[in-house]
Amino acid sequence: MFEIGKEYKRNTEIHGPYGGQAQGGISTPKNFPVVFVFTSDAGEQHGYKDEYRDDGIFWYTGEGQVGDMRMASGNKAILEHAKNNKTIHVFEYTKKAFVRYIGTAECLGYHEETRPDREGDERNVFVFHLDIDSVDTASQVTEPSASYGPKNVKGLKNKSLKELRRAALSSSPTGASTKSKRETAYYRSQALKLYVVARSKGICEGCGSGAPFQTNSGPFLECHHVHRLADGGPGHPQNVVALCPNCHRRAHFAKDAISFNNELKKIALEAEKNAL
Repeated sequence: MFEIGKEYKRNTEIHGPYGGQAQGGISTPKNFPVVFVFTSDAGEQHGYKDEYRDDGIFWYTGEGQVGDMRMASGNKAILEHAKNNKTIHVFEYTKKAFVRYIGTAECLGYHEETRPDREGDERNVFVFHLDIDSVDTASQVTEPSASYGPKNVKGLKNKSLKELRRAALSSSPTGASTKSKRETAYYRSQALKLYVVARSKGICEGCGSGAPFQTNSGPFLECHHVHRLADGGPGHPQNVVALCPNCHRRAHFAKDAISFNNELKKIALEAEKNAL
């Protein structure tokens, strides 16, 4: 339905052909087996803090701006998407009215926590645990007898560049349990970090300088995802670069951050061509 990394005008290019609520963070078209999820930094002022966690799972805040959230409407649609044979599609806002397609997702569960609503009153919110797939199906691999537990993550440091790339593109076996899917997400995110640093050969892919220092596990470089939502989470190697701390901060906070990130996208694509 959508191309990963491509921008769409929300009203005309998403809701035009598929329907669904054109406002809000969760949209549930009646005539298609889909749930559209939208995330934006602007939502934080209303208590909607969405973020990737260290285990590779994306925490997405449910809908409802005032009072305790209820497990109904969009929230229920996310939680029960698998039971209802509906696919979650995730988008992030890039500018007003425009969103970038991130990929499909599976809800692995949720937890509840207390946060302020838009009026500043404390309320109960739902935080859904989404395993977002930002890799084209054709690129994915499933390891034979795949098992992605803690021992397998430790073994990543002994893998070759080619093996790390394969691990970064791994997917859960068909019919895998929720626990297995969580382990796969973590395994994939850790493999991606190791792969990108190994691909860089210890050289910052932003400025071309050597890593500022060496650690026990190799050169100190930080992984930067050239698309905001994927920052810190799983994704395709062609969307990630290894940066020195200065370039990493520049990519996030500099006045020329947008143009710098556009340049990093080209660098990442070229680095992948040379690595293959």
